[in-house]
Amino acid sequence: MKVVLPVAGAGMHLRPHTYTHPKPLIPIAGKPLLSHIVDDLIQAGFSEFIFVLGYLSEKVRSYLLSTYEGRVTLHFVLQEPRQGLAHAIYLTKDHFPHGEPLLIVLGDTLLQVEWEPIRSSPHTLVGVAPVSTPSAFGIAEVGENGQVLRLVEKPLIPRSNQALVGLYKIQDTLALFEAIAYLLEHRLTSHGEYQLTDALDRMVQQGIPIYALPVRYWLDCERKEALLEANRMLLDKNPPPLPTEYPHTVLIPPVYVPPSCKLYRTIIGPYVSLGEGVEIQNAVIQNSIIGAYSRVRNLLLRESVIGGDSFLVGRESALNLGENTVMEL
Repeated sequence: MKVVLPVAGAGMHLRPHTYTHPKPLIPIAGKPLLSHIVDDLIQAGFSEFIFVLGYLSEKVRSYLLSTYEGRVTLHFVLQEPRQGLAHAIYLTKDHFPHGEPLLIVLGDTLLQVEWEPIRSSPHTLVGVAPVSTPSAFGIAEVGENGQVLRLVEKPLIPRSNQALVGLYKIQDTLALFEAIAYLLEHRLTSHGEYQLTDALDRMVQQGIPIYALPVRYWLDCERKEALLEANRMLLDKNPPPLPTEYPHTVLIPPVYVPPSCKLYRTIIGPYVSLGEGVEIQNAVIQNSIIGAYSRVRNLLLRESVIGGDSFLVGRESALNLGENTVMEL
């Protein structure tokens, strides 16, 4: 089964990081977000991937080729202009000439699922999970037997709290592409884009059965807070070994520290991921991601995402205070 990974978006909510760096390549727990997704799929036995590229496409393509070429089969499709997820999926239709099933996984979403039951299911499946703000998501209305009754993109008055989490197993691929073609032909957009949710809902209304697949854990890495949560989750899942070559530094696991880092009189952790060549001196770093070749000195950092090649310097003070003194620096 081929896997389609749409990675064309500009990552507006993660600026300024995505001005020069594509969102799928933002590093988390020692490697880019996209690699966590692809490596999980490869481990599950998937070997052919179609990437829908767009924003900063050459950077994404170059990384994927240098990392995965020869290990799996890679295909690339360019989405320009970017007109929504349904439009992105429609651009891959030539890779499915016989209507064979396909798997869609969004390239900025981390999931914890059992892949084999999804692959072997004879039905079209959409991953769902309950949310507290359903009006911000595509929503599935689900019947008692798990069959989807209706799908709506970001409804003003939600009739369900079951959000679409970015996982779709399509059994009837020809029907999906026909539904998307109908949207494109009649210019039927929602929220300014051609939505995959609307195409799937058209299939439901045509009587094509689609079933909800409850997902135990998912994380849409669209904002800084989600990146840090993903970093914590991945470090907990696979704690990296602690390096021992930093005698004047305290490492509080779990942390990811490449051998090329230089640390001196520093406290790192918990839940910190450092990029290659990072230099930190006289600092305390907690629950943060520091990009490659950045330098940090004389700072206390918490809940931070620092891009690569950054230079942060705080103030170092020498004080001589008498009794009953209160000072805030």
